[in-house]
Amino acid sequence: MTRKAKGERRKAMSQTSFGTFLQLAVIAFRLLPFSLLLGCDNDPNPPPVAEKRADGTPWKVRYTALLEDPRSLDPQFAYEQMSHTILEAICDTPLEYHPLKTDPFELMPGLLERMPERIDHADGRVSYHCVLKREIFYHDDPCFPGGKGREVTTADIDYTWKRLCDPKVECPIFATLQEAVLGMAEAFAAAKKSGTFDYAAPMPGLEVIDRYTYRIHLKKPYPQLLYWMALQFFAPTAREAVEYYDGQEHPDGPGGKMVVRPLFRWHPVTTGPFKMVDYQRGQMFRLVRNERYKTTVFPTEGWPAESEALLRPLAGAQLPFVDEIQVGIFKEPLPIWLLTRQGYLDGAAVSKDAFNAVLTPSRELTPKYRERGMSLAKRSELSTFWIMMNQQDPILGPNKKLRQALACSMDAQGWIDIFYNGVPPVATQLVPPGIYGHQKGFKNPYGFDLERAKRLIAEAGYPNGIDPKTGQPLRLTMDASGGDSWQRQSVEYEQRCLERLGIKISVIENTFARQYEKLDQGNFQLASSGWGADYPDPENYFFLFYSKNVPMAGSNHSRFNHPEFDRLFEQMAQMENTPERLAICHRMNALLAEESPMIPLFNKAYFTVVQPWAPRTNSNEMLEGGYKYTVTEPVLREQKRREWNQKPLWPLAVGLLGVIAAGAYGVRWNQRRNL
Repeated sequence: MTRKAKGERRKAMSQTSFGTFLQLAVIAFRLLPFSLLLGCDNDPNPPPVAEKRADGTPWKVRYTALLEDPRSLDPQFAYEQMSHTILEAICDTPLEYHPLKTDPFELMPGLLERMPERIDHADGRVSYHCVLKREIFYHDDPCFPGGKGREVTTADIDYTWKRLCDPKVECPIFATLQEAVLGMAEAFAAAKKSGTFDYAAPMPGLEVIDRYTYRIHLKKPYPQLLYWMALQFFAPTAREAVEYYDGQEHPDGPGGKMVVRPLFRWHPVTTGPFKMVDYQRGQMFRLVRNERYKTTVFPTEGWPAESEALLRPLAGAQLPFVDEIQVGIFKEPLPIWLLTRQGYLDGAAVSKDAFNAVLTPSRELTPKYRERGMSLAKRSELSTFWIMMNQQDPILGPNKKLRQALACSMDAQGWIDIFYNGVPPVATQLVPPGIYGHQKGFKNPYGFDLERAKRLIAEAGYPNGIDPKTGQPLRLTMDASGGDSWQRQSVEYEQRCLERLGIKISVIENTFARQYEKLDQGNFQLASSGWGADYPDPENYFFLFYSKNVPMAGSNHSRFNHPEFDRLFEQMAQMENTPERLAICHRMNALLAEESPMIPLFNKAYFTVVQPWAPRTNSNEMLEGGYKYTVTEPVLREQKRREWNQKPLWPLAVGLLGVIAAGAYGVRWNQRRNL
């Protein structure tokens, strides 16, 4: 080949290699925006059901979380926090709590036009005259003709009250109500005898006057009834829905295909501000705004001066304020905080693992999160947590000194320091601070005292924890809800405290639902337990140890049975708040300490982080979620999400440089190869 030909070939190859290099560079730069998009989009939430409202404004979604699945969503059966959190959002109740008034707590009309009118009769009986609001409709649902929700009437109130008495429903508050309401006990007994509840038979305690008016008739004064009427047990239930959602096959599918309808307990049909449109067990709930909701509006007063700018514009506005609620279900608290930090949840309790990263030693939000616009709120729940001891167990039940020894072995303050960073107070009694009947300054005689615990267990017949019948350590079992590592670690701590007596504790981990089943069945010795107030009255705590409230009639899971306690409870339950009632509460408190059917641990208190686009609009801890009062600013949320989730550009830059370098190297290698 001539020199001229070789030169022309080199020139051609060089042009070809340079063209290849340019193509590689163009491809790399075209991939840049796509790579950035992929890198930034790690939102775990499913897309909302809509992007905009009918008027063109942004569709507003509230993102929140639960740690467990509910046990049931049947309003007349469900009786735990997870269930109530969802039911509060989808149900209306005759009365409800003012979202901002807590000192004292204040009830206000919900489904009722006005507060019930109390009528005192000459024979000591009491009645309440109630009037329903007009044009309150059930959610649209296939159980109704044409799928259109009908109006709520007193016939629904009558059916709902009778469901409370139906043994097949197993309403957990029946035992309490039957003591006060005329005819409930008799209706229950008749159904037990016949095997079928007669919903057509009248019940003396509920008198239907007309389509919108009814009266409740009590055997005796029972002031707490009004508090009960703010709970989901009294949410109107449509008979059509209970009968339609039977868990059986029906020709409801395309072309008459047979499909299984869900049970009513997982498909409640209600009247509340939101409708449940999706529930994926273990994953999420999706609730969507009820377009026909008009039961309540935001209060026009009651907020503190510092909330004026936030809450004044909401005064009198129709609820709810958001269009959709997405409730993720997580088995661990740490992911909830991590998603909140990224802006994918609208707030979270500060978990043990995140505490030191979020709060300063002086318990303030760290500068990093203050700069993001986040704020901190301390919440003190009206709750008490304890370890329960089964009084019907052949070992624990008859041996009071053994129960006292176990109580004295539990270092509750150490537990709080480890698992709650020292935030909640140690519980010394059943009734928490903030509830009438709490005995301020009470020192439990069977609080933590390890030396006394060792003396007591010897007096109980187990010196050094040894069972004289076997010569081996006494063995007991403790049931716990073991859904996450935090729960497992906490029950292991309790196990270690108890085993310092020389005994052996076998821990049984259960799902949340299974734990409740075992408590109902009495199939346990020791069990982790607790109670959040249904209503702000001591009766709502002491009834947990009233002998007539043993499941399934009530929630006396410990099976505690003490004649003096029962007598005092029955007296206290009928009284208004007076010095005499307070003295009775203190005596009942002393009896529980002496008999030790429980080991008090703590009254729940914790810090929560509030996102700048989702400020708190209610402060009443009686509200489980308060979803209908929540607000959100979706534009600000999206802005903050992009800001907080930016990916560093240097990895992409390095990648691009690598592509360019590889292209350059390819050009040089190709040139040399063809010389």
